[in-house]
Amino acid sequence: MSASLSHPPEQQLIQEMYLAHHDWLQHWLSNRIRYPFNAADLVQDTFLKLLQSNQKILAIQEPRAYLVNMAKNLLIDKQRRYRLEKTYLEGLRQQYENEAGWVLSTEQLEQTIDLLEFLTLALQGTSVTVRKAFLMYYFEGYNQSEIAERIGKSLRATQAYLAECLHLCYCAKQKYPTQLEV
Repeated sequence: MSASLSHPPEQQLIQEMYLAHHDWLQHWLSNRIRYPFNAADLVQDTFLKLLQSNQKILAIQEPRAYLVNMAKNLLIDKQRRYRLEKTYLEGLRQQYENEAGWVLSTEQLEQTIDLLEFLTLALQGTSVTVRKAFLMYYFEGYNQSEIAERIGKSLRATQAYLAECLHLCYCAKQKYPTQLEV
C-alpha cells in the first residue's frame, strides 16, 4: 500500500503543504519578525495548529496565504502572552521593592544626583529622541529593538544614537574628570 493511500486526504494535504511551503514560510517569517531565529519554531507551531485544526483543510485555495495568516495569528498570541508575562514580572519586581523598603542612602543619592548632572552636561547638545533612547537603554532596560520601535526609528538609527551618547559621555568624562566620581 502506498503512503498516499495510508493517510486520510486531510493529512496527505497537510504533508504536501509542509513539503511545498515549509522553507518558504520560514524564510518569509525570518524577514519579518524581530528575532529571525524564532521563525523555525513559529513555522512548526503553524503546521501543528493546522494539524489540530477542525477546519476544512481540503477547501484551502491559497495555501501560502492561509499559512501566513495562521502564523500571524500565532505571533499575535505569543506577543500577548509575552506582554502579560512582562507586566506580571514588573508587578512582582515592584512588589519586592516596596516590601524590601528599597531606599537610597545619602551617599547613593548624592552619587545619583552627580550622575544625572553629568549626563545632563554630556548630552545637552543632543535631541530629545537621542536622550530618550539612551535613558531607555541604560536606565529602563529596554533592548535596542524595543527602543527603535518605541521611538519610531530604525534599529541602525537607534544604535547610532546610543553610540553618539557614549561618545559624548566619554568626551565629557575626559573634559570634566572630577565631575563624576562613580
